[in-house]
This record gives sequence, C-alpha cells and structure tokens, in this order.
Amino acid sequence: MATPTGLGRGLALRDGDLVLDGGRLAEVAGPANLAQALTLRVLTPLGSDRYATTCGFDAAAVFTGAVGAREARDLLRLGLVRALGADPRVREIRDVTVLAVPGGGRRLWRAEVTVLGADGAEHALAFEVEV
Repeated sequence: MATPTGLGRGLALRDGDLVLDGGRLAEVAGPANLAQALTLRVLTPLGSDRYATTCGFDAAAVFTGAVGAREARDLLRLGLVRALGADPRVREIRDVTVLAVPGGGRRLWRAEVTVLGADGAEHALAFEVEV
C-alpha cells in the first residue's frame, strides 16, 4: 500500500511478532515502515523466503570465506548495498560505515547506513549482523 511519502505502509512488528493495538493489528507507515522493511531485508537470509528468493542479505558470502577483517568489512558493506539497494523505496545509498564489535567468540558487526528514500529525505539506519 502506498502512502503520500512513497515509503509505504505495513503491519508493525516487534521482535518478529505482529503487534496488537487495542485488539487490532498495529500498522507502521512512512519512515518507520522503511526502517522496518530494510531491517527485515538485512535479517532475512538470502534465498530463505520462498516467495521472494532474491530478497535478503547473503551473510554466508561475507563470513564463510577465509578473509581478514578488512576484507570481511568490505564484503559486508557490498552485501548491504546490494540488499538495501534492491528495495524500490531506496533511491540511493549515501553512506555505509561498518565497525567490528568486540564480542564473545562470534563475529559481530555494526553497520550504520544512510539512504535517500523515495520521499527525497535521508534516513539513517543501524544494523547488527552476527554470524
């Protein structure tokens, strides 16, 4: 469903579950919908959605190869650009900053992304990717 801002409308999710508001399904629209949709795109493994097999983030391509931290950061940045740039509400990806987060034996990365949305405004998003 389109909204005047061009960023759409959808059902609100919290921790992957639908949100009820007074016994009705809650909705999100505009920038909140864009942020939710792009976060879901990053958290969805590429090819795991049987109805949209090209949607999602290919974490395996980033973290399964024998690469150093610098190459992993570059691959993560490229993977995020590919995944987020595929959303029709994203006109341009302005900036992607990837930082390694020290964490207990697992690779945890924080990505801060700025996109130009279909509404003509910049939107800042933050993601944590753990493998």
